[in-house]
Amino acid sequence: MSISAIDREPKHLHPAFRQKAQELLQKLAGEGIPFRLFEGFRTPSRQQYLYDQGRTRPGPIVTKARPWQSYHQYGVSGDFVLYENGQWSWNDKGPKAAWWDRLHQLGQQVGLEPLSWEKPHLQLKGLSTGTLQAGQYPHGGDETWAEHLADAIYGWTGSPPAPPAPATLSDRPGLSEPAPALDLQDLPAMGSSDWHNQFDGRVWRYDNTGIYLKEGGGVVGPLRTPGEPLTCRKILSLCGDEIAAAAKKHQVPPALIIMTIATETAAYRKVGFTGPSTFRWEPHVKVTDVSPPLLGDYSAGPMQTLATTARWVIRAQNLDYDPFKVAPVYEFQPEPPADHPLYGYRVNIDIGAAEIKQRWGMTGDDPILVGAAYNAGGLYKSTSNPWRLRSSGNHLQRAAEWYGDACAVLKEV
Repeated sequence: MSISAIDREPKHLHPAFRQKAQELLQKLAGEGIPFRLFEGFRTPSRQQYLYDQGRTRPGPIVTKARPWQSYHQYGVSGDFVLYENGQWSWNDKGPKAAWWDRLHQLGQQVGLEPLSWEKPHLQLKGLSTGTLQAGQYPHGGDETWAEHLADAIYGWTGSPPAPPAPATLSDRPGLSEPAPALDLQDLPAMGSSDWHNQFDGRVWRYDNTGIYLKEGGGVVGPLRTPGEPLTCRKILSLCGDEIAAAAKKHQVPPALIIMTIATETAAYRKVGFTGPSTFRWEPHVKVTDVSPPLLGDYSAGPMQTLATTARWVIRAQNLDYDPFKVAPVYEFQPEPPADHPLYGYRVNIDIGAAEIKQRWGMTGDDPILVGAAYNAGGLYKSTSNPWRLRSSGNHLQRAAEWYGDACAVLKEV
């Protein structure tokens, strides 16, 4: 969904808010007041887009909330607007003023609360942004709401970091499809480490069960995502053979490859972690392997290797591909192509595993270092996260959890 797209789908809302919103609209309709739900769930990317308006983008300020600071991101609020003669109307003057007052009165009757500075907005009572950001969601969430929210969480790489995924996902059974019969004896095994850190950041260790932290005077771990490791199981079921081939070819443990795919494209599980939905344009990246240099690059497919990086890795690792055929250059941002060489599992995972191997001298098989170097192009000091390693949003926390899931799934094989 694009940042300008408005989501009015009721099933993306938490059932508690969904039921109250429907009750409110029925009461309004009974009084002949033509309100409809204008916007319900809102992605964090769209929230950032709206927050930028009036600040870094032209237009009046329309929201005070940054990503994950709005109830919209959790499906527990909505904007209700008049709909007359086939058009949306924000008219609150004259006789219409009483309609907006009635919206708020009836909203409060059904258990919703308005905002004094934003007339269309009504939200579920008894919540706070802080508890939602901590992953403390209202009871009664259903699978559709939970999965939609989880997709937004796993797909967010910006700041502030995304909240934990809903625990509702843990109530679902595992996938019926079995994991592929990989022969792990032929593949490189994960090593282990003692307690260590980088740049005086968070202290961790790892082995073939996951990542462990020293926190609060004790040990936490292995880190995992909530519930069953459905995403990592799906990755293995779809591209287990390609992962095994790349792991053997580049001597990169399969857990690191699975971790990287999950961290990069978990939000696209429904479409197989690849295809046009995964085509991401990076407008600020300078492309220097063409003349004259261009501004704007892209990543695509399961492992999301940047196109310029893919061409560099192909040359550095002597891979048998034509760099500009596999990762062509676009002078201007295109619409996501329907087909692209980097959408293919074999090519994409081969190049992605080769990229991990290319930086092996600085990372070894340490999952956190691999995740940081893959995301930032190297290991750089940062104060933006507890690990003290440059990365986007909560990338390293997600990588740590996906690594634990990958280890668990590989033990099922």
